[in-house]
Amino acid sequence: MNMLSLLVDIKDKHCVVVGGGKIAYRKVLMLLEEEASVTVISPEVCTEIEDLSEDRKIKLLRRKGKEEDFTHAFLTITATNDSQENHRIAKQIKSFCLVNDASSFEEGNCQIPASFKKGRLHLSVSTNGASPKLAKKLKEEWQQMYDDNYIAYIDFLYEVRTLIKQRSLSSDVSNAILTEILDDAYKDSASLRHIYYEKLLNL
Repeated sequence: MNMLSLLVDIKDKHCVVVGGGKIAYRKVLMLLEEEASVTVISPEVCTEIEDLSEDRKIKLLRRKGKEEDFTHAFLTITATNDSQENHRIAKQIKSFCLVNDASSFEEGNCQIPASFKKGRLHLSVSTNGASPKLAKKLKEEWQQMYDDNYIAYIDFLYEVRTLIKQRSLSSDVSNAILTEILDDAYKDSASLRHIYYEKLLNL
């Protein structure tokens, strides 16, 4: 299956999760973290999903999904405990909706990779269904590798890049600056970042 990797803004987008168990709950939390508008469709739901509904954080439809439920969905995740039901819904709607089948890599038309975020840094990995456990392992290794220091450092990279654009510097000068600040010394020292940025302000 051919896949193009994208980061997609789903804030306020209508997203549907079909299923009411623990897997569906994890998918719901992921969507809520990105500030999506979430509807859960399932005859039965776990206590955690019930609580989200009572707190009005999601919309809950206690029944099986119908095709019209997905007509205006930006993204649908099928995550019931019945893989055949997941496949049926995914096949039915993937011509007009982004759909991720949590039980099968092949059935949907989009995948949700294992992801790790640290400030502006966003790393994602997928094994195209070969080994979700490996994807999870790699994500956990990243969590150890990229500590909180990267939050301030990547903000610094962004601020320098923004300043360069504002100053309309030549491509040679811009490339030299952007290459220099990739040195680990800037990542490890807040004072060095401050001194360098102040120097750029005086260019």
